[in-house]
Amino acid sequence: MVSKKPSIPEEIMTRWRRLVNIMGRVTDTSAALITQIHPETIEMLISSDSANNPYQANEVTPRRCGLYCDWVVDQKLPLLVNDAAKDSYWENNPDMAHNLTFYLGYPLCWPDGEAFGTLCVLDAEDNLSAKKYRELIEEFQTIVNQDLAFILNQSVQQQEHNDFAKLLAQQRNEVKSRANDLAEINTAMRVLLNHREKDKENLQDELLDEIRQTVKPWLDKLEHTELQKDQQLYIARIRDHLSDSAELPHKFWYLLTGMEQQVAKAISHGLSSKLIAKQMFVEKSTIDFHRQNIRQKLGLTSSKTNLKSFLLSFEH
Repeated sequence: MVSKKPSIPEEIMTRWRRLVNIMGRVTDTSAALITQIHPETIEMLISSDSANNPYQANEVTPRRCGLYCDWVVDQKLPLLVNDAAKDSYWENNPDMAHNLTFYLGYPLCWPDGEAFGTLCVLDAEDNLSAKKYRELIEEFQTIVNQDLAFILNQSVQQQEHNDFAKLLAQQRNEVKSRANDLAEINTAMRVLLNHREKDKENLQDELLDEIRQTVKPWLDKLEHTELQKDQQLYIARIRDHLSDSAELPHKFWYLLTGMEQQVAKAISHGLSSKLIAKQMFVEKSTIDFHRQNIRQKLGLTSSKTNLKSFLLSFEH
């Protein structure tokens, strides 16, 4: 099966027409041709402008009917027939209908070895000029074969360029598609994070409400029992924590330990370290230590921001 090959560009065809006409004039033959084979036919692709040339350009003849050119294409060898009328093998070939008994032809091939057609001259008698200029015709054969190599190389390069451009376009589309996918994923993630943050806040609020509802009744009962002064103070502080927990920002609040939360609440209520230490029955140095930890966790270590002011700024 003949593989698909590129068509011959018009500028090459123009050069080949000049070449064929020169070949016809130099050899003084009736017809000079460049033929091109097809699966079932031979096309007279280019025909010299000789006055007695019986062949027209692009004329088509069936293959495998005994033409000289068929033999050259099949054998990929040059062929010289001096007088077909005296040759039993050629005496009935189709070119005899035009009385073209003399033939000199050369195979034309693509660089991969696939046959293209022939370069040939035909005449009504044994042509000495054609045989004399065989080397010139062989040079013309080389030129045409080089042109075929150039055409195929150009076609391969163009196909590679087209394939590369197509691949590049596909990659760009993939990158664009992936960028769009990432943008959609990022949007979805932001929405999800926002929902989770809201869910977290709702859960925290529900948890605080549940703690209040669970703990407050017991505090009420404790207050009606005989309590020492320090125990009454503890109950008051518990009530403060239950009522004021929502006043501090949850995103900061849950960075702190339980002890730090108590200190932070006391600071937000304006209590000094000394008073906080007294109420919590610890040393002032302990409160100062927790105060420093709170500043560090809230990102205020290198800031002159007042801790009380910072905490109060988040009150609802």
